[in-house]
Amino acid sequence: MAWLCGCIGSVEKELRLTQYAIEKANTEASTRLRNAQKYYRAKNFLEAALEARAGLHAWPDDGALVTDELKAELGYTLAASLLFEGEHEDAIVEGNKVRELTTDNYTIQVLNAVTLAETLRRLKRAEEAREMGEVALKRIKQHNQELAVREIERSGRPVKFSGAHADVALEPTTRITEEICAYLHVIVAEGYMKDRDYLKASSILRDGLKREDKIEEDTRAMLYKLLAQSLHLIEADSSFLDHF
Repeated sequence: MAWLCGCIGSVEKELRLTQYAIEKANTEASTRLRNAQKYYRAKNFLEAALEARAGLHAWPDDGALVTDELKAELGYTLAASLLFEGEHEDAIVEGNKVRELTTDNYTIQVLNAVTLAETLRRLKRAEEAREMGEVALKRIKQHNQELAVREIERSGRPVKFSGAHADVALEPTTRITEEICAYLHVIVAEGYMKDRDYLKASSILRDGLKREDKIEEDTRAMLYKLLAQSLHLIEADSSFLDHF
């Protein structure tokens, strides 16, 4: 039976080595993520991208042992850094990789979608930007609905559903701010206007302005400007049709 004991010992050793490798890879990836976030906050986007990419390829096995949760945060940080570095096509590639990962991190899901939407907007791909903006708004609505249901179950009292807006009442420390929500409405509305669906665009813009006191002046001005344009174009289309 000595051979059996030898096999068991070999398997145990291999398991310990595998566990060590997993811990090593994720420890390095976590360190790289902290470094990348530090550089990102300092607006040193080149260094942030380098650190994030290094984390995604953490030794050993070139990042294969890094968890999807960590990969999602690293990938989003990389995509956002590349966006601000002007590397738009690479930002889209990295952002789409994040979308393929299995992660329940709501904040990263939304911020990554925002990054992709803004990147596509800068590339003047309005329809694709609109689609990605709608993905983000839908995820925000879903999350807010889940929060509301949990609060109703906990307290037994009715809770007003926030829709595609920041729910600071139920999630006061959320990184998904009203400013982000409002800007997503801008991106989505621009896409509908590109498709000449001015009625839908005006509806989106009105929704984006529901909490205008909580958004920055520049974003509020963009919403009002686009709303005025969409209403003018709706009227122009109606006047044109009146001739027939």
